[in-house]
Amino acid sequence: MDLRSIAPKNISTPARLFLTGTIFNGIGNGIFGVVLQLYFASMGIGSLTLGSILMMNALSAAILTVPMGFLADRYGKKKIMLVMMAAMLVSVPMLLFTRSVLMFKLAFLSIGVTNAAGVVISPIYSSFFEKKEMDKAFGFYGALNIVTVSLGSLLGFVPPVLVDRFGFTLQNAYWAFLAFGAAFFVTQNVFYLGSIKGLEETPGKNGFKFNIESRDLVAKISLVQILVAVSVGLFFSLFPFYVNKKFGLESDALGSLFFASNLISAVFQAFSSRVSARLGSLKTIGVAFAMAAPFYLLIPFAPSFTWLSALYILRFGFANMAAPLFGSSLMKGLREEEKATANSIRMMAMQAGSVIGPWLGGMLMERATLELPAYLGSGLYAVMAVSTLLLLRNADARRGVEALAVAEAPLEDALPVEPYPPPMDE
Repeated sequence: MDLRSIAPKNISTPARLFLTGTIFNGIGNGIFGVVLQLYFASMGIGSLTLGSILMMNALSAAILTVPMGFLADRYGKKKIMLVMMAAMLVSVPMLLFTRSVLMFKLAFLSIGVTNAAGVVISPIYSSFFEKKEMDKAFGFYGALNIVTVSLGSLLGFVPPVLVDRFGFTLQNAYWAFLAFGAAFFVTQNVFYLGSIKGLEETPGKNGFKFNIESRDLVAKISLVQILVAVSVGLFFSLFPFYVNKKFGLESDALGSLFFASNLISAVFQAFSSRVSARLGSLKTIGVAFAMAAPFYLLIPFAPSFTWLSALYILRFGFANMAAPLFGSSLMKGLREEEKATANSIRMMAMQAGSVIGPWLGGMLMERATLELPAYLGSGLYAVMAVSTLLLLRNADARRGVEALAVAEAPLEDALPVEPYPPPMDE
């Protein structure tokens, strides 16, 4: 493959440092995604309690995302990025060195602060590139992020090896693997700090005044984003737990599934700008969600893990095809001083939906059936595709903004926790 066809022509040194940090972040996310819920399950934590733990992340993020966006535009994005790093460093010890549900909830609250402060990621990354290269820049970032998460997921074979060959208990093997993943999250900060060291900013001078030109467009996007988050959170935020309970599988099988699905999704994302150039952003995302919905619905009917894997991979690939286009289009349509604020509103909507999804999904799995959340989630996919077409059909072309389409976060449904969110978490 010729990387020049999917990567920006000019990648500066700060951008290279940022992308290097992304590699460490992706591997850490892959490790956490494949083993964290299994670690909780090994301690006897059920689906309802697990859902209540996971929702803490979205709860604090929903409350703090917009304030973080305002602060970033007012006082500078670099300062908010430092807050993001600090909150991540606080959450890791609580996950690794405690065993109580309360401390796990506090850890996820701290992760939510990290995700809220992560509202600056797309604006900072976009500052490294010219507008004409934005689609390629975000497509390349999304592909790189997914490839590295896939590599981290593939390491899911490590805990069973620790058990079989070195006499670890399953719970201790999961803990050691999580600690290994945490080392990647700590190391990533070295590269992110290097990337923003010379970043020049002109903080806003309007205090906390709400000053976004495309308010109507941001509001419509946010409404669709809520549907995205709920539909994903209902079932896929608890997917490792579901697979473990239904098929009795552990991290090695899950890791292989995530590896394959993420690589295929990376291919979709890398070439998303080409598809969009032919169909347009709105049609691309509408078709993507329409194609993904049937595979989502069929997952509960899968008679074996092999069939489930095939359905999961197809759904994952289609649903994530247009994710980079959303991030790049939004950034192109905003002034520099309003990017973080507008992005924070969109992310707040996503996090609000993510509060509802895991909690409701966990409750339904425990009190009804394991499959019911998938039925509801797939129905929301269909509603989401129609809503996207209806709400965004009159996007403001006069300001140079394409008809925007909203896609789910490329990693959100595969990974239950994102200590450092990717920029296209859309």
